[in-house]
Amino acid sequence: MKRLTTQDRGDLAEDMLPVAARLTTIVQGDGGVQDVEELLGALDQQQQTALLVVLAGLVDPDRSLGALLGWLDFDEYGAPIQAVQASRRTLRDLAEGSVPRGAGVDEVAVERALSHPNGASGIHLNRDERRLGVDRGIRRGLSYEQVAERLGLSVAAVKRSWERAKDKARAEGRYVPVQPVGQISNAA
Repeated sequence: MKRLTTQDRGDLAEDMLPVAARLTTIVQGDGGVQDVEELLGALDQQQQTALLVVLAGLVDPDRSLGALLGWLDFDEYGAPIQAVQASRRTLRDLAEGSVPRGAGVDEVAVERALSHPNGASGIHLNRDERRLGVDRGIRRGLSYEQVAERLGLSVAAVKRSWERAKDKARAEGRYVPVQPVGQISNAA
């Protein structure tokens, strides 16, 4: 499997949008197991991976499971489902418990990424390491832009991560700076 460029990945994701739409309609009642097998069987490994990424990108992780699965009103045996619709648990909550064993956090890698002013090229951080990097970087007074560059994230992703980190810290009774040093606005 060859390594794709950013443009190749973007083109592949666009190519998978109609496939994702078709798979969604099959799963939600316009087909069966054989239709799913045929659709997925026609894709190579890179296309399947791109399809998974596209499908994941179509889902809001902060919506409740009930809202996401509200269209589903029966289980595989035809019995009514009520527990899922009533759940206030979000998809993000469900994902938090799915970190693979041994995935841990490499604090040295996080520190190396934060200390490189030109970004973290060559330093690959997992989700938890990026979260830790955002929290530490902002608390140290780095701007959202600096943290984004050093961790290889978008500024919007850094802001979202920082908001979640603040909410979690407050819930745990930990100190949260009112306004991070690097984020002081010019408003008078």
